[in-house]
Amino acid sequence: MKIETLGHASLLISDDNNQPILLTDPWVIGSAYWRSWWLQNYPTAKRLEELQQLEYCYITHEHPDHFHTASIRKLSSKIKFISPQLPQEKISLFLNETGKNSEVIPLLKWKKLNEEISILSIPLYNDDSVLLINTKTSFIVNFNDAKPSTAQVKSISDFIKKYGNSKKVILLSSYSPASIVNSFLRGGERLSIKSKKEYVNYICKNCNLLKPDYFIPFASQVIFYRSDSKWANKFKVSVEDLQEHWDSNTQLLNPFSSIDLNSFSNDFILPKNYNSAQNNGIQDKIDKQESLDIEADFDDTDISKLKKKLSANRFIFSLLFSKGIGFFVAGKTITYYPITNKLVESAKEKPVFTLIIPCQALKDVLNYGHFGDLGITMFTLIQLNNKVNPKIIYLFFILITLHDYGHTATFSNFYKWLKQIIWLRSWKIPPPI
Repeated sequence: MKIETLGHASLLISDDNNQPILLTDPWVIGSAYWRSWWLQNYPTAKRLEELQQLEYCYITHEHPDHFHTASIRKLSSKIKFISPQLPQEKISLFLNETGKNSEVIPLLKWKKLNEEISILSIPLYNDDSVLLINTKTSFIVNFNDAKPSTAQVKSISDFIKKYGNSKKVILLSSYSPASIVNSFLRGGERLSIKSKKEYVNYICKNCNLLKPDYFIPFASQVIFYRSDSKWANKFKVSVEDLQEHWDSNTQLLNPFSSIDLNSFSNDFILPKNYNSAQNNGIQDKIDKQESLDIEADFDDTDISKLKKKLSANRFIFSLLFSKGIGFFVAGKTITYYPITNKLVESAKEKPVFTLIIPCQALKDVLNYGHFGDLGITMFTLIQLNNKVNPKIIYLFFILITLHDYGHTATFSNFYKWLKQIIWLRSWKIPPPI
């Protein structure tokens, strides 16, 4: 049996006959986030054909770089798709509508896939999930980009100490920015609030808590190609950055690694051998997407939708952003004043911050309801006034995202979400099966 990493956050487990058993977060073709994100290394045509023989596919959460619908549609309907038990579960709904065989597995309950593999899904407060995989020789801990708390990581550490015996432990986690951390502008200058070393320190901290034998760099294997997101490439944490700042006894492997789960020998794909999409007409696709932004108009219907979305949090926004929230879209600035619940095109004073967003992207999120995705794209920029602390803008995206997922849409939903969050503060991981 072996594991290997594919695409971006795809972990593949195959048996001794190279029969694929389990795949996670299948982004294996195309792009994500309005043609902004592209894979560094695409699976070959032969590999894609082999993936059709999968038995199981687990989706950790709804973000398009993990729940990549174009890739999912390419996979066989014979595959059993598994999703976590989230407070407002939508993954299985999509899977069922597209004719896939789907199952929602209860949180913190082991599911046996075969005689050698069982999995445990652990949802988090942020509509993400951690996946634990138990094999005869190893515990595999897939954090993807879930960012569990220190207390939750310690819960896994305690579990491994109790049940690990002589098993090897493998940790996979994202390690590079996928948020607004480098998207702030003040006075025309870019303001970064987190260094590359801090990202590496976070990984090392988790490694020092869990004490895994191996760490595989994961869920950060992308290149930003849009003209308005290329800037983010220089802020990516590279393998060289990991190696330079690594401070753990855990063995640091390379991206796109494979590990034999019998001998624990390992190998990886050299960067020079990556299957890049650069010559597959991606620039034409990017140009087409960017032309949509140029041609799109942010009309009265869109303004009405934006006002409705923002007004859902107007009372909290009134406390945090009383001087307004700006949107620069389609060549004009629109300012939302939460106290009066009005959107105006001409403002008397600068808003607390202004989001600079491509028009088509903003229209799309207002239509399909995932406004928070704009904080991940790398093309959304945030112009700050001279006084505001950039960290407070995270509260804007957190509140918007909670509404995206329906947690603050009704009191009943909020109670259900809060109840699960309290219950999940410290994980009580059951014995493996």
